[in-house]
This record gives sequence, C-alpha cells and structure tokens, in this order.
Amino acid sequence: MTRSEDDVQRYAVGQPLRRREDLRLLTGHGRFIDDVDDPGMAHAVVVRSPHAHAHIVSVDASAARTAPGVLDVLTGEDWRAAGLGGVPTRTPVKNTDGSEPRKTEWPLLAVGRVRFVGEPVAFVVADTLAAAREAAEAVAVDYEPLPVVVDARAALAPDAPRVWEAYPDNVCVDFESGDRQAVEAAFAIAAHTVELDLYNNRVTAVPLEPRGAIGRYHPDDDRYTLACATQNVHQNRDQIARDILHIAAEQLRQVAFDVGGGFGVKNAIYPEYALVLWAARRLGGRPVKWINDRTESFVSDSHGRDQRSRVRLALDEQGYFLALDVESAGNLGPYLYSTGPFTSTGGSARTQGGAYRIPALHFHARAAFTHAAPTDPYRGAGRPEATYHIERIVDAAAAAVGMDPLEIRRKNALTAADMPYTTGMGAVIDCGDCRAVLERASEAADWNGFPARAGDALRRGRRRGIGIGLYLECSGGVPSEHADIRFQSDGRIRLAVGSQSTGTGHETVFPQLLAGRLGVDIERIDYVQGDTDATPSGGGHGGSRSLEMGGAAVVVAAGQVLEKAHRIAAHLLEAAANDVERSREGFRVVGTDRTVTMNAVIEASLDRAALPDDVEPLDTATDYQRDGITYPYGCHIAEVEVDPETGWVDVLRYTVVDDFGTIVNPLTAAGQVMGGTAQGVGQALMEHIVYDPDSGQLLSGSLMDYALPRAGDLPFIDVHFFEQAPTAKNPLGVKGSGEAGCCGALPAVVNAVVNALQELGVRHIEMPLTPHNVWRAIDRAG
Repeated sequence: MTRSEDDVQRYAVGQPLRRREDLRLLTGHGRFIDDVDDPGMAHAVVVRSPHAHAHIVSVDASAARTAPGVLDVLTGEDWRAAGLGGVPTRTPVKNTDGSEPRKTEWPLLAVGRVRFVGEPVAFVVADTLAAAREAAEAVAVDYEPLPVVVDARAALAPDAPRVWEAYPDNVCVDFESGDRQAVEAAFAIAAHTVELDLYNNRVTAVPLEPRGAIGRYHPDDDRYTLACATQNVHQNRDQIARDILHIAAEQLRQVAFDVGGGFGVKNAIYPEYALVLWAARRLGGRPVKWINDRTESFVSDSHGRDQRSRVRLALDEQGYFLALDVESAGNLGPYLYSTGPFTSTGGSARTQGGAYRIPALHFHARAAFTHAAPTDPYRGAGRPEATYHIERIVDAAAAAVGMDPLEIRRKNALTAADMPYTTGMGAVIDCGDCRAVLERASEAADWNGFPARAGDALRRGRRRGIGIGLYLECSGGVPSEHADIRFQSDGRIRLAVGSQSTGTGHETVFPQLLAGRLGVDIERIDYVQGDTDATPSGGGHGGSRSLEMGGAAVVVAAGQVLEKAHRIAAHLLEAAANDVERSREGFRVVGTDRTVTMNAVIEASLDRAALPDDVEPLDTATDYQRDGITYPYGCHIAEVEVDPETGWVDVLRYTVVDDFGTIVNPLTAAGQVMGGTAQGVGQALMEHIVYDPDSGQLLSGSLMDYALPRAGDLPFIDVHFFEQAPTAKNPLGVKGSGEAGCCGALPAVVNAVVNALQELGVRHIEMPLTPHNVWRAIDRAG
C-alpha cells in the first residue's frame, strides 16, 4: 500500500467523515449490557422504597429467601455486617468559608430510614429474572411514614422537615462567588434595574439504554469484573474499589460495552453496581446481572437541574450592563452523587454573566437536602442554568428599557478586542468574538425579515415570536487523558483512549485524527475504549471533554509516533535524520526523489532485528495534561408560533452559530449540537419531573407522564460554525461541543414564546412551556 498522501487528505482535520459505528449500532449489531446473557448467570431485582421519607420498622426477607429459584437476598443489615462502604461522592465544591460540604452516608441498601421514593431496600438474586421478581414481592417491609419536603426553597425554610437530623437547616453547601459590594454599589447608581424569579425545572436524561450492570468475582485470583452501562469506567472503578469494597483498584476491572446514551446520568456510581459485585462474591463467583426497567429509571436514575433563582440586572441610561446578581437554591435530594452539589453552586457560578461585559457580578447559592431523588450533572451541569439566568434577564431588560433584544446584546456582547477577558467570576476567556457570532446568527436567521412573518401569523390567528440564546460555557472536564497506539504484526493499528463514547462518535473521530496524522487508512485502526485493563487511566465522558482531551491525547501520541518514524525512515533511506523530511508519500531525503512510505516505515518498525539499537519501536503511550479549560460560545435563535386559544407552541425555525474552535469533523460536531438542542427544546417545552409536595410521590414516573420531544416537535436545525477563534489551550485548538445545545436552547425557546405573547401582557412563563402553562399565562395577563 502506498496511499499515505490520499489518507492524509481523506482524514484531515475538517473532513466530514461519516461515523464508522453507525452501521453496527443501527442494524442491531451493537453489544449493550443487556445483550450479555452467559450460561449460569443469576439475575437480580431491587426492592425499592414506596415512601419518600419513612422509618424502617423491620425488613422480613424470610419468605423471599425460601422462594423457588432464589439464591440470595441482601438487606441493609447484611450490608452493615459485611463492613462495606457506602456510595461515595467526589464533589469538588466548598462552602464560602472554605470548609467542606456536609456529606451523608449513603448505604447500598437502606438502614433504619428511607429518604426518597425508589431508594434500594433489598436486593434479590435468583436463577431467573422472573423468580427474582416474584421473590421481591415477598420481601415484607414495615414502614412508618415521616414528614416530607421535595422543594429546595421549602427545604430551606425554618420549619421544614429535616432530611438529616444532624443538619436542621437542610443546607449541604453555602456557596458565594464574585463581589457583593461592587454589585450593590452598581445597583445604587443604576438608571434601570430588572428582576426575575426563574425556575430551571427538574428533568431526567431518559437515555435510550437504561442503566444495567453485571458483576463477576474470580476466586482464583481474588479479582472482580464489573460491566455496566457507564460513561466513566476509571473513576468509578477507583471509587468502588477503595470506598465500597475496600480492595486495591488493581483487583477490580471495569468495562463498558456500547452505551446507549449517557448525558450525565451514567457518570455516577449507583448502589446496584457494587451490589452485583458483592452478590457475585457471595455466590462463589457466579455472575450476577441487574437491569433497570424504564419505570425504575425514573425513580432511581439521577435527576438534573431543579434550581430556583432570583436574578437582578442593573443597567445605565444607554442600556449598558453594570451588574448582575443571582441568589439561587439547588435541590440535591438526600444523598450526594458524583458531583451533585457542584452543579447548582460552583458549576453554575463559572459562567454567570455569559457572553457579556458586566463589570460586577455576584452569585450566591445554597444546595439543599430534600426527599426528592438525588440530582447530579445533566447535559451542561450548571452552564445551561447560568445561560438561562443571563439570557432571560437580558430579554426582560430589553422590554423594560424599550430596546430590541438584538440591539441590547450588540451593545454588551464581548468582542475580539476584549480578549483575553476576565469575568467577575474569575474566569479567563482566552479568545472569541461573541458579537460577531451574534451578527452571523441574526443574518442566518433572517432577523430583519421577522416582522413580515409575524404579521402573516397574526392574520392566521397565531402569535409569532423570535428569541435569542447567546451563550458562553466552559469545557474540558477531568484535566488529563491517556492515549495508547500499538502496531500489530498483521498490519492493524490499535488505538486505546481513556475517554469513552456513549454514542458520541469516538470510534470515528479519534481514528480519523490518527489516520490523518500518520497517513494510513482508517480501516486499519481498531479503536479500544471503556476498559480499565486496556488503559491505565482515563477521564471518561463528561464536561464536553472528549475531543478537547481525548483528541489532544491522540494528537500528542501521534506526534511521538512520527518522531520515531522519522528516525526509522532515516535508517531505511540511509541518511542522517536531519536530512530527512516528511513528504506527501511518507518521508524523503531533502532535495532528492528518494522516498519511503509511512506504511513501509511501519512494516520495518515491526522487525526489531533489522533496526539499530537506538531506534525505538513505534508503540507509544502518553498521558496528556491540559493547560486550562476552554470557553465555547455561540448563538441560538428560535422562531415559534403560539396558538393563543390553546397555548400550543410550534418551533418553526431554529438557527445556531457556534464557536468550537477548530472543527475536526463537521458531521459529528453538528450532530452534537442538534442532540443538545433537542434536549434543550424538550426541557423548555415539555419535560418535567414532578413530585407531590405532601407525599413526595413521583407523579411523572413513566413515558405516559414524562413528555419527550419527537421528530414532529423539532424543526430543521440550521447549524453554522465560526472557526476564527481557535484556542491555544490544546494542540487541536478545539473547544467542547457536547453540551452547547442545552445552553442556548432553553433561553432561545422561552424568549421566543414570551416575545410572541408580549403584546398580550405576558412577561415570563416558567418552564416547561406546556400548552396548559402557556394558556394560563395568557389568561392571567388578561
């Protein structure tokens, strides 16, 4: 093969390569956790609490233990007797005074008290799933119900029921950032001030594949293997081994097969993951499988958002922003998942103020314990919440001072001349031009043509609105990543990366980077992920980090391979290394036509006997460390029509312009934007986890009650990229794209609906903007 030149061009950065994995995944040839059904595998079912808060008087598992096919029944008392640890957290946030957040013990199975509907109480293992389900019904639990609180602000009230007796105020974290005094001084002199109460409604991810796990214990070498539908094998492996099983990390291998969606809900450790390992050991090594059904997922998966905020903005006479103040309360539930307390505090603080010059910022948030299900990062993890704060208050300010929403943003948006820019939250934005992106989006959306479209809608009895979501977020996640490149004797190249796909195109984009750098056919590259034995470390999937960290690690490792290949080429060409340069075919002697292809270099590298002792093999492993996080930004413009008689909202046009720095693969980047936008539109218009405030019962616990957007609810999403501001924070110049859609969509859609109804007197509608909620807002406005 001598296709180095063609392969370099075919797989170069910027090429829209179609995803390699799609054919396998879309034709039923994927391998998901529930596809694994080995001989002798036992099956497990979780007995869950039907109460949001109750004292456990007794748990009687005697009838279940003697039921046909039952192998084991585990309870909280068994957990305590075994000396295992509880579910750990790795939250990085601290209180304003620098102290640690209040942490709580989360047993694998409840002991003494349950604190949310769906909390695991017993774990039944049987020969078959049917036998386990039948035996689970025989576990008799005597509960004594206790008072309940499921709302964050209600939990912070002085007379609220206590979630934990040790914490009478129900506060987990009290967090503050920015300059309170500067903000108050700005408000004192402001010509205009506006204020809004905002609710970022509670949602859950509803990934296509529910969570599941298979636990194995290997008695011969005292090791465990955990296979689960997760997006973070390395960090979860370390925590399960250290904090729950109390073993060395090397004794636990964690793997993930194909993972059907994550969106943050599959980031954390859940009790079931440790329970299948514990049960497998008790059964002498027999594998134990547990799969969440959809109803269980609603009560036992982590939830997201659920943040209530009061937002204030101060402006001068010309409409320039002077100060932003946010007072917020986040709903944690009773326990701390992976980084749950961070989302509504430090996670929301980082990008307060968004894409604007605002001289003074202040953010104060308290994360409250409640009896709702625990929350954790959901696509965006604080950045959509922060964008919603600023973009809703900016539209309210435009209405208050009589300015066009586009014009007020033009006045205040950051430009290239402002860079680097340090925000009032201390974030240093290294590059960008938010005003330019705003202008491009308004042109692509035909902002100037909107009045004619609105007039046409009015003649049809509809109200048409247009809304902007100008966002700035941050990306990068865990600050290190591992990449490993190995060359096989059969000509195959093995690429292993610690980052992990949940259907996000890693199997295409990472090999694309390697193939383009080396000049080899991508079909020769076997991609490996989701296995702690294959990569010693990894940051997993989260924080829009995959390309920024995993891609950078691949590029760095490929560069090291090329350095070694250069020396091998010099040997093959019988020339000094300084006289050899990279060529379109591979390598050549400078000033001559003597060349050697990359494929020939790779073949020669495998014959160690033919190479000098000082020439290293091409195999390379690297641990990439980033210089700092990046700040993607962009603009979403939504155009809607509202039926004022019914409150029905149709999203008719949707335009996006994003700055993600260098675009490696425009197809996968656009796919990320569209997916995130769909989830944002879903939250804005229909998705909502609802609890009964008195009983704490989940009222939206199935797909009959929890609405997800369908194809007919979404218009064509017109995506454009602004590539004039690549970052220097990583060798690819990329910024994360995975969560941007959720950041821009929430305010763009809500702003558009409020804009449509402004003449009717509507000033704000809380998400989700269901037909009922929209109709009520119209009715209240008179």
